[in-house]
Amino acid sequence: MQTAVKRAERVDAQRNRQKVLETADRLFGERGTSVSLGEIAVAAGVGAGTVYRHFPTKDALLATVLDQRLVQLGEYGTAMLAGDDPERAFFDYLVFLTEQSFANRAICEALAARGDWQEPSKSEGRCVVDTPLAMLLRRAQDAGAVRPDVDPEDVRALLSGCVVMNASTERIRRLAGVVWDGLRASRNAEIRNETWPESNPRNETSVTEGACPVCGGPIAPSATGRPAKYCSAACRQKAFRDKRKAA
Repeated sequence: MQTAVKRAERVDAQRNRQKVLETADRLFGERGTSVSLGEIAVAAGVGAGTVYRHFPTKDALLATVLDQRLVQLGEYGTAMLAGDDPERAFFDYLVFLTEQSFANRAICEALAARGDWQEPSKSEGRCVVDTPLAMLLRRAQDAGAVRPDVDPEDVRALLSGCVVMNASTERIRRLAGVVWDGLRASRNAEIRNETWPESNPRNETSVTEGACPVCGGPIAPSATGRPAKYCSAACRQKAFRDKRKAA
């Protein structure tokens, strides 16, 4: 008899925990991380003590909700690795992450500020979004679809910038599209292959020979007379980061 009672109590506790998680996921998504545990308890139809028994702090509850959400985002990216079009898979995943982020305020805040999206999943011990994102990027670069001077850190920074834009949904979508278009190798090949002026008005003898050691693109003549080493600020920054990593 006691065993049956205890089993019923466990089932009831699990049901209440799931109810709290579902309610927290909805409220965090709608209103962000400012929602209190008391508000979640009321909306879930349970007592505050029930919430605190399962989640002693709001951070503990938020971490569990985010972990579940971010695992779903990571699984979506992992599934896209099975596609036979690396370019489409990579850019579709960027669009998916952007859409999911500004549709869910908790995810948006995590991506933009908390850094939770890069934390290892508690159940799998791996970066739930970072890993498939890096793999999709590498596949797209190997296929020649994405410019080679971009690394996962660059993509994360661009993604974070997109999700924190204070603008309408349509404007965010349009601007995010502009950002993602800038990663395409075909688009940037046109930019890098433009005909550079043979001389500079400020220094007619300034001529830079060779190619950029980072991306292989042509280097514009320097306006100062000092030969340029890289074709752009982005390549210069990437070379600096690579040098720091190697140190």
